[in-house]
Formats: sequence, structure tokens, C-alpha cells
Amino acid sequence: MPSAAARRREAEIAEVARALAAARCAARLAGLGTGELVVRELLLSVIAEIDDAERAVSQLSRSLSSQGR
Repeated sequence: MPSAAARRREAEIAEVARALAAARCAARLAGLGTGELVVRELLLSVIAEIDDAERAVSQLSRSLSSQGR
């Protein structure tokens, strides 16, 4: 059974992942709501950065999970 600290870390990582998913969704919706090419390109850049951050969180989560075993 994971320790309280490990469960807390997992919960915090899950919260960051949910926040990133919400940010990606908001950026996509904003992109759909504008016809401005520059705005759409900036939002695509934001989405790419969010995707990179989400991959890093996922990797961190796997790393911490393997250390806890």
C-alpha cells in the first residue's frame, strides 16, 4: 500500500494533468471561435506547449510510481 506522501504526490500530479487537459480544451475552443490566423497560430503554439507539459507530467508520474514499488 502506498504511503500517505505517495498518495498525496499522485493526487497532485493528477490535478496538474487535469488542469493541463482543461487548458488544452479552452485553447481549442478559443481557436474555433476566432477567424484570425495569428490568434489561431498562437493558440496552436499554446496547445503544443500544453501537450509537452502533459507528457512531462505523465513521465514524472511513471517515474514516481516505479520508485514507490
